[in-house]
Amino acid sequence: MSMRLTPHRFVAANPIGVDWVCGDLHGEFESLQSSLSCAGFNKTVDRLFLLGDTIDRGPESRALLEWVLATEWVHSVIGNHELMFIAGAEDTGSRYKHRGMGGDWVASLDEASYQSLATRCRYQLPLTITLECEKGYLGLVHAQSPFDDWRTVQGSPFSERFAIECTWPWSRAQRADHTISGISAVVSGHIGTAEIVQKGNQLWIDTLAKTGQVPLMPVHQVLDRVAKVPRNE
Repeated sequence: MSMRLTPHRFVAANPIGVDWVCGDLHGEFESLQSSLSCAGFNKTVDRLFLLGDTIDRGPESRALLEWVLATEWVHSVIGNHELMFIAGAEDTGSRYKHRGMGGDWVASLDEASYQSLATRCRYQLPLTITLECEKGYLGLVHAQSPFDDWRTVQGSPFSERFAIECTWPWSRAQRADHTISGISAVVSGHIGTAEIVQKGNQLWIDTLAKTGQVPLMPVHQVLDRVAKVPRNE
C-alpha cells in the first residue's frame, strides 16, 4: 500500500443543526435519500457522517460515492471497501480482490474516471473522525478503534498497519463490555448484524444488510445511549 491517507480529522460542533451518523450503505443511494427525507433531515443546517463502505454490492455505488465526495454537508471515514478501491488504482492485484468483494461496478469505469475517484477518496476521506458534539465527543471509525485510548488515535501518523486496523478487525465487538478512553463514544459499522451491538461506549450500527433499514441516527441518541457507561480516563 504505497498511498498515504489522512489518519484523523477533527470536525467542530454544528451550532445550528443536527448531526447524523449512518452505517454501511453499500451502494444503496436511493434508500439513503428516502431515509433522510423520512427522518426530516434538513440539508441547509444538518450534517451526515458515514462510517465507510459506501460502495460495492448495491446498485448505485458510483452515484453514491460521487455524491459523498461532492456534497459539502456529508462526511465519511474510509471503510475496507474504499481502502481496496483506492489500492486498486495503484495495483492490479488489489483491483481483482476488490471486484471479488462486490466491486464489479468498477469494470464500468474508464481508467481516467477510476483514477479520479480513487484520488478524491484518498484526499477527502480520513480513516477516523473526532466529532465535537453538544454533550461530548464522538469517535468515528469503520471497523473499531485501533487503540484503547482515542487520544492515541488522534495523534497517530499514517501507516499501513493503522489503515488496516481501522478498517478490517472487529474483535472489540466480540469482547465483554469495555470502554475506549479519551472519548465519549465510538461508532463503527463493518460487522453486519441484525441489531446494534454495544460494548461499553462503543456501538456498531451496520444493520442495513440484515434488516433492510438504513441505520441512520442523530448523534445525540448515540451519546444518550452510552451516557451511563463509566469512562476510563
